[in-house]
Amino acid sequence: MSAPSSSFAASAVIDGVLARLDGVQKSGRGYRARCPACGGRSRKVSITEADDGRVLLHCFGGCDAGAVVQAAGLTLGDLFPVRLQPETPEERRAWRRAAKEAQWGAALDILYLEATIVGIAARQLHSGEPLTPEDHHRLSQSIDRIEGAKGVLRAR
Repeated sequence: MSAPSSSFAASAVIDGVLARLDGVQKSGRGYRARCPACGGRSRKVSITEADDGRVLLHCFGGCDAGAVVQAAGLTLGDLFPVRLQPETPEERRAWRRAAKEAQWGAALDILYLEATIVGIAARQLHSGEPLTPEDHHRLSQSIDRIEGAKGVLRAR
């Protein structure tokens, strides 16, 4: 399932909001319209589109955004672009699996690094060199990190 481009999806969101308002007029980077909540002839509502596709509303007459969208027959959810989430159970399972695999990859990277630290400490001890307090501290960190990676890899 291919997602719409962000500019297309965002434009559809603001277009849907503008279609529900009266007296819409271009103003700077956004629009002005009459407030459906408090009425009047002046264009008290400012409508702009954020970089992430959200529609931002502000009524200079003092109405909150919830009152404006409700009076326009919309919901607050109508101010946001469609979430690009999987919709079917199979798609959700695939997304969860991909997220787990990313965590597994990070856990394996940690295991590799920390096993290297443990190996260095083992060689140092095997050659008869004592570990410094800093070495003990770092070895302790390695053990904690290995335990954390183990938890990620065992999580279902």
